[in-house]
Amino acid sequence: MGSARKNGVVNLSQVHGEKCWPMVDKISPCEEACPIHMDIPSYVIALSQGKIKEAIDIVRQTNPFPSICGRVCHHPCEEACTRSMVDRPIAIEWLKRYIGQIEQGNGNKRPRIRHRRKERVAIIGSGPAGLTAAHDLVIKGYGVSVFEALPVAGGMLAAGIPDFNLPKNIVKFEVDYIRAMGVEIKTNMRIGKDFSLEDIRDQGYRAVLLATGAWKSAELKIPGIDLKGVIQALKFLREVKLGEKHHIKGQVVVIGGGNVAVDAARTALRLGAEKVTLACLESRADMPAFVWEIEKAEKEGVDILSSLAPQKIISKTGGKVKQVAFTRVARLIRDKDGKLSWDLASGEENEVIKEAATVIVAIGQVPDPSFAQGVDLNKAGTFEINPETMATNIKGVFAAGDAAKLPGTIVEAIAAGHRAARSINQYLRGKVPKITPKKKIREVFKLGEETVIPSFLVKKDRWDMPSLSNGDAKRSFGETSLGYTELQVIEEAKRCLNCRMCGNCIFDRGQLCFETSTRLL
Repeated sequence: MGSARKNGVVNLSQVHGEKCWPMVDKISPCEEACPIHMDIPSYVIALSQGKIKEAIDIVRQTNPFPSICGRVCHHPCEEACTRSMVDRPIAIEWLKRYIGQIEQGNGNKRPRIRHRRKERVAIIGSGPAGLTAAHDLVIKGYGVSVFEALPVAGGMLAAGIPDFNLPKNIVKFEVDYIRAMGVEIKTNMRIGKDFSLEDIRDQGYRAVLLATGAWKSAELKIPGIDLKGVIQALKFLREVKLGEKHHIKGQVVVIGGGNVAVDAARTALRLGAEKVTLACLESRADMPAFVWEIEKAEKEGVDILSSLAPQKIISKTGGKVKQVAFTRVARLIRDKDGKLSWDLASGEENEVIKEAATVIVAIGQVPDPSFAQGVDLNKAGTFEINPETMATNIKGVFAAGDAAKLPGTIVEAIAAGHRAARSINQYLRGKVPKITPKKKIREVFKLGEETVIPSFLVKKDRWDMPSLSNGDAKRSFGETSLGYTELQVIEEAKRCLNCRMCGNCIFDRGQLCFETSTRLL
């Protein structure tokens, strides 16, 4: 099925062939699992047929950051993929990365959009939530200005995620794409220092979105935390990403078990650390960092010690770090709000001392909402919002991303940015922001545990990601994952079962139409 235009909207849905029946169309599990409900089957099927331009257009309908999400998305879509019942899920994230790669190679830029509306919107923060909202609002015809405290736009994307996972040029392309649409981005503009919310209103902005992220490190309150050689992970990663010179000697201990901790550990290796140990409260299975990131760190040489609680940092002459003292955790409890408490194991055998010349603290991050006087906060210290409309208690002020909810992922921030833009548009048009649920007209395709997999579905495992060797990877900040070739992309995309369209034939009837079977097998 090719693209068609109806009521001014381009339909880019893809099916395996003209003989597929539209009346059996369902929502695929991957599409439902995606926080932004991207039309994943359509762009995967388009790739399988070599329709790169169509694939790009499909992705860009919902995702302003295809190249970024193709590298650092936590891809819940793959966990839901029906193909996992046959062998392994489709490599949805890596296929999106290829789409972004082709788009960048072509220098694809969206034409500047004319400001059709007189109202202007101010967005504070240029992370994924803020830039997504800016993207959507400029398409609606509003004038949009984004204010960023750092010298570069992109938030954590540009100044928090190391180059070996997300290179600077990738972020710059995506930011420039949005800027070229007509979004004004002002860097080196810190709210609370260079301007205030009152200044924004005085300048005539009719609505404000607070998308300032969570750049403040959570405090670790143990003796020795102020010693020389103790550094905060977020500040460390930001300085390295922005080009400030760092060289680390001796042994490094990273305290924390999340993705920031893992990134800091891998960064320390690349800066010359003799040995890097990551110690966390959680058990290995309960570490909040992504499993694949933990595995990469271990392969590169990071020693991971789980179920350890830091007790004190010990100094040597001159007030410099010498050691970190830990006690084993006997039991860890996480309450309904995500707050941790723990019981320590008793006995000298449960005391652990690790040598360290540098200690990197990465126990979490929190926002700094001190600039927003009058805006209500919740127990976590983030902005109190209506989760559906992203509206705060102050009329015309909205909040999204990590500034409004912790913790969050990139694609969840994108979803929040979309919701915020819809609400701001409603507000500026004189309506009360309200996200009304769409009428459910499509059934979600789901299989039960008792489902029998048809024997004609030949197992064909997915391509692994070509990558640098572990030795080469830790010698530089170059990207460790190298990306699929065109052949790998097409062959991988062909593994898609297109279960939203073909599930009725494959699983309910146990047979395939000839057109579909030739494409699948």
